[in-house]
Amino acid sequence: YGEVHGGRGFRPATYVVPNLASLLLSPIDGEGVPRTEFGRQVAEGLADRLSLRVFCEEEMERAFESVDRDGNGMIDEEEVGQVLESVYAVMYGERIEAEKRQFFGEFEGATAGLGREEFAEKLLGLRRRAGYREGGNSNLSDFDLTKGLMDTLGMQSYCENELEAAFQAIDLDGNNCIDADELDALLQSVYMATYGKEIEKDKKKFFGRFYGNATSTSYRGGLSLQQFTERLLALQQELEGGSEGSELVEIRTEADAQRMIGRFSPILKDALDFVFDEFSTSDNNGSGVLNEDDVANFLIKVNGKLGRGGTWRHTRAMFEKKEKASAPAVLTRRDWYGVFARELGEGKWWQVVHDLEVCGANLRSKAKRDTLHYHGWLDYVYFDSRRLSCSAIQEALTATELFRVHVDGDALPNEWHPSDHLPVATVLTWR
Repeated sequence: YGEVHGGRGFRPATYVVPNLASLLLSPIDGEGVPRTEFGRQVAEGLADRLSLRVFCEEEMERAFESVDRDGNGMIDEEEVGQVLESVYAVMYGERIEAEKRQFFGEFEGATAGLGREEFAEKLLGLRRRAGYREGGNSNLSDFDLTKGLMDTLGMQSYCENELEAAFQAIDLDGNNCIDADELDALLQSVYMATYGKEIEKDKKKFFGRFYGNATSTSYRGGLSLQQFTERLLALQQELEGGSEGSELVEIRTEADAQRMIGRFSPILKDALDFVFDEFSTSDNNGSGVLNEDDVANFLIKVNGKLGRGGTWRHTRAMFEKKEKASAPAVLTRRDWYGVFARELGEGKWWQVVHDLEVCGANLRSKAKRDTLHYHGWLDYVYFDSRRLSCSAIQEALTATELFRVHVDGDALPNEWHPSDHLPVATVLTWR
């Protein structure tokens, strides 16, 4: 159930609000720098593996030379894969060793190895610890390596034939004893079976382009130094942020928040300053600050109570950060801007305008009337298409209501629909 559903054309957006971006933010100048999508742990591991500290030209050239193992001046997918494998090995190395010790116990450091009976006892013990039941159910979701080990050995019922076949598969030299080298070979294969898909996925992310709709097929000959450098700069953007990026709003780091603040329109800044001064009861050499009581008064004014809404989450995070740093528990004017930068980064233009206008600021009267609504597909129903099929959907609005929204310009929320989101409902049937 996405933007398109069978035979019905495009489904209506689930979020239709006045497009206030041009009122609140100045436009992005140029395409900006894209960013990778590895996730923090892999991105940090990759930067560390390539010895990237400041991402200067010299560091990136050295990184290119270290990855280009055959020295042909181009980096192919196999070379990228080798780097990522080493990153994953470092990331999960300690975890692998811990699970290895947990499984083999006293075998660690022994020279005799494991005989058939000892090995069978270990596997049966693993089955009990992993929570296997007679029906074959398991709670192995948190034991990726353990699950990979059992899958590699083909363990299902743990019958005598399966245990014997598993032993013979590991006992490569046929001496009826599993030694350290054979154990390492097993764990290596388990490791690749467990994390190989993730490595392959990350390899494609790195090797493919981050621009437009181009794919890695454009680079079958490999990546040149310039193309490799583009990807390292995108990696830096994921780790550090601070560049505009290709999205309208995108905040993951403090540098991103400061960049967003730099895009605030004069109208938005005036409104933020007005509300800040209205609630500020503390003084910071004449410039004013918001203490926790001041912020609580603001949140109750806009949300009706504490403990709900994005502004509550962002202000709480700021106060907690200051407490850890033993800094005064107050928000400066710049901190205040940061709260709303993060709200805008989540696409909450309407919410920002609502909160400021509830407190007496004047914003919407200054907006251009010919601006089209912002349409978003933010709400989804996810299901396993292998077991379920989507038989029907509920149209959230009638034809008349759709006309009022899209033709008359009656954006959400309004007097006949009190939410800025539309409900999503489906009928699912078993296949």
